[in-house]
Amino acid sequence: MPSTGPSATTAPNARTDTLVLPRLAPAPEPERWTPMGFRPDVQGLRAVAVGLVLLSHAGFPRSEGGYVGVDVFFVLSGFLITSLLVKEVFDTGTISIAGFYARRARRILPAAAVVTAATALGAWMCFPVTRLDAVLQDALAVVVYIVNYRFVAEQTEYLNADQMPSPFQQFWSLAVEEQFYVVWPLLLLVLLLCVRRDPRRLVTAAITASLLVFAATLALSVAVTAQSQPTAYYAAHTRAWELAGGALLALVLPALQKTPRALAWVLGIGGLAAILLSGFMFTDETAFPGYAALAPVLGTMAVIAAGSGPGRNPASTLLSTGPFQFVGRISYSLYLWHWPILILAPLALGVDPSLRLNLVLLAATVGVAQLSYTYIEEPVRNRRSLKRTGAGLLLGLSASVACAAAVLALVYVFPKTPDGTEPVDLTQIEPVQEYSALEQRLLDGLAVTAVPADLVPSLTGADGDRPETYADGCHLDFEVVALPSGCSYGDTASDVEVMLVGDSHAAQWFPALDALADRNGWELVSRTKSSCTPVSVRVDSTMHEGEYTECWDWKQEVFAEIDAVRPELVVYGASDKTGVTGLEGEAAAEAWGEGWAQTIERSASAQHIAVLTDTPWATGEAAPECLSLHMDAVDRCVSEDPYAVTYVDRREAGRAAQEAAGAQVVDTEQWFCLDGRCPLVVEGMAVYRDGHHVSTPYAASLAVLLGEALPNLQ
Repeated sequence: MPSTGPSATTAPNARTDTLVLPRLAPAPEPERWTPMGFRPDVQGLRAVAVGLVLLSHAGFPRSEGGYVGVDVFFVLSGFLITSLLVKEVFDTGTISIAGFYARRARRILPAAAVVTAATALGAWMCFPVTRLDAVLQDALAVVVYIVNYRFVAEQTEYLNADQMPSPFQQFWSLAVEEQFYVVWPLLLLVLLLCVRRDPRRLVTAAITASLLVFAATLALSVAVTAQSQPTAYYAAHTRAWELAGGALLALVLPALQKTPRALAWVLGIGGLAAILLSGFMFTDETAFPGYAALAPVLGTMAVIAAGSGPGRNPASTLLSTGPFQFVGRISYSLYLWHWPILILAPLALGVDPSLRLNLVLLAATVGVAQLSYTYIEEPVRNRRSLKRTGAGLLLGLSASVACAAAVLALVYVFPKTPDGTEPVDLTQIEPVQEYSALEQRLLDGLAVTAVPADLVPSLTGADGDRPETYADGCHLDFEVVALPSGCSYGDTASDVEVMLVGDSHAAQWFPALDALADRNGWELVSRTKSSCTPVSVRVDSTMHEGEYTECWDWKQEVFAEIDAVRPELVVYGASDKTGVTGLEGEAAAEAWGEGWAQTIERSASAQHIAVLTDTPWATGEAAPECLSLHMDAVDRCVSEDPYAVTYVDRREAGRAAQEAAGAQVVDTEQWFCLDGRCPLVVEGMAVYRDGHHVSTPYAASLAVLLGEALPNLQ
């Protein structure tokens, strides 16, 4: 997020009505602190930061790492805010917390509130109904500055991985900064009290505190990045070290002002190079933030240090030029507006995003940002009547309340999402009795042009349409290894035991197997775990860097249970898309086949083994989102965003190994597609609940066909 610190030319407001420290002793005469003054190089760094972010979000080639622009902003914000707080201590002998938040409110909230309200309205008008409720909840989280942790919760949820991005995604960094600002001024105030309001001693204590925050939260960042990269990316406790790095520079500014010219040259050029190389060399696969974030953070610190010394250096000179100053000046509004424009404009225009379109939209965003800066940021920040502490706080509160009211009005006064989020009653689903009837259903499904009004599950209910094993705690999350109890269904007293084993692509078949268990008098035991293939290979984690060790350990638990129980039938299901640790292409396919052979051999205690082949995946937009955007053009979704079988090489290698090992292979593709075309609506049922999972009613409708394809247990 662009640095939200006020211009260094604006001194803190030292009024008598601000909150000050209690006078425990006569205040020492404040000492002098050399003011920083306006820094063109800092303004230019804002331009570099926002430029990297915009290029990345537009999809510009080799700019995936443009997310490092946010790290630049964090350092700048820590530097500017701390500079002003320290100057206030030297000028007044205290820190006005109320004054600090009033200045923050004037600087941040008016533009943020306008963007939030406009984005909420745009989403209400254009966004797919499947995501609208969640997006409006994002808007409310923005208002109270906790949206970053909401994104942590959303993006660590495996089943949300293929959802459309929120148009409020850019606000996460603003939330991180505000959370830091809640703590940092208070910490400085406590330190000031501890050093008996001695400004020089405060600086020394604050340097120590900055170093401790830097070291501790950097260590957290590294550790959490290895365990859960989405958490490390969005959380304040893994990003605070970046703001602390900027704060440290502000605290040692007098020393930096003596930086030798030769050293400034090295620091400026090297720091700017580190930022740019990070932006153009890092990718989505980079383990970030963690250690990798040190490059843009230390690079930014180096450029700031270089610009603090006497004289000029090439980096600071470049950053001080007109184009950098212009973009830096509007960087806050530019950052706020660019993302919702990139997300919502293609939906409004009914076109697919492209690099060409995104570049046009970014050019338009510059104009919008200039208007926002001229008519919102500047008037509010400079209006004399709003510079009083009480007026600033009231302005911030009023902006937040008005914005929240606007969002709530869209939710409750003008609701757009229909009812229909209740679970589907699967007992009302009539199973198809023979394959010829299913073929006719698929053929009719390919002719569907409009989404049925009584679609099950409804588009708004698709996200919550999951087998009951999820709610029962029988489908395990990533970190859980121990097998839960109480995961038996059907006739739990039966002598015929069937086990369903695999990842979520096995769990999606639970509704059909549950119906078969009730009909045939089986005991059905569910053993499924998110993103954990039953294939005996080491696999990559989708939640953190490196191997998914919990998956391997869980599989050993399941194999041991199979040996102990000796079930009549084990039904395996798996996604073919799981990453094999350290292998790609042909090597991964070969390991996949060998892994299946080992899994089936390891399950030899079961009387029968069946393997359900993977179901089709979306090659474009997930079915619920596409259908909600094309309610009267379902055929467009089928042709432009088709579902298809993926990773054919692994599928074939696995099938050969399964058949060679004596397992019964059930080819599921024929239940979803005709001649390579896969309908999305069949007999009033949505076939998929997301980009790669079958809906519960459609799975239940296949119970009879699945039963005929499985080994005979009579």
